[in-house]
Amino acid sequence: MFQETSLLKFHKQMNSREVSKYNRPLWVSMSYRKGGHTTQKRSVVPDKVTVKGKTETINFDEIGITNDFMFGTVFRDKEKCKELLQRILKIRLAEIEVVEPQKVMKTTLIGKGIRIDIYAKDSEGNVYDIEMQTTEETDLHLRTRYYHSEMDSYQIRAGQKYFNLKQSVVIFICTFDPFADDRSIYTFETTCKENKGLVLADKRRTYFVNVNGNREGISEDTTKLLDYFKTGQPTDHYTKDIQKQVQIIRNDDDWRENYMTIEMKMDQRYEQGKNEGEQNRDRELIAKWLQKGKTITEIAEDLDRSEEYVKSLICSQE
Repeated sequence: MFQETSLLKFHKQMNSREVSKYNRPLWVSMSYRKGGHTTQKRSVVPDKVTVKGKTETINFDEIGITNDFMFGTVFRDKEKCKELLQRILKIRLAEIEVVEPQKVMKTTLIGKGIRIDIYAKDSEGNVYDIEMQTTEETDLHLRTRYYHSEMDSYQIRAGQKYFNLKQSVVIFICTFDPFADDRSIYTFETTCKENKGLVLADKRRTYFVNVNGNREGISEDTTKLLDYFKTGQPTDHYTKDIQKQVQIIRNDDDWRENYMTIEMKMDQRYEQGKNEGEQNRDRELIAKWLQKGKTITEIAEDLDRSEEYVKSLICSQE
């Protein structure tokens, strides 16, 4: 839940302030410090101490719109988020509300929940999950299924009856081609296998946006948006406005501090998962070697671990 805690604390701090010297709404103008003093430290590159005590340099000048934390910060602005949806989905929206950026959606008391980059709702109650995906993963299609299920459960727990569920739209903006078919946009909905024209009205739709895809059949405004995601170079008023906010946000001290906190928490989770994986592997090896008659001393030598470590894993299996 660290993402929700850190980011929401940051947003609450920003929303509690007055309009800055940039004369923009607070969710836009972020180039200032507490007390209203602006910061000009555009080249500052702070260090982050990792869980292993090592120091890593974070070059904030290299953080662009495809960074999910930056993406979630910029598109919490409902007008920017609205235009993003309109360009990708080719629809017109009267109004939308960004419920929470980087929202952790927990549908049960024991459920682990999911973290989504942008969770938005339009004036008709339809909900949109927008994800920035820069890492190629083989389970994206299964993640969309899970996201849809959690979004539906969230609606129901919020008091909605299942027969009144609104449209649920999941959008993955990918910096790679998830299906290797050279398309810019892949649209999926439930259809009948025997009759492709028969669509199941389950109110679920999934979009995969490939910023590197062929632009044939893609409108000019959508092309400019995807080109911006691909290159980081804005070519129209909308993308120039986004890039301007990226540059402002990069230099906000509070945002940098929250970013480094989240990065460190992610490192901790990675190390924890890595250690758990190594221990699970060692347990399997220990069990197999014990069956073959090896002693604890021999097993410890094979694993290059202490006998106490081996004994602790044996006890944890009993």
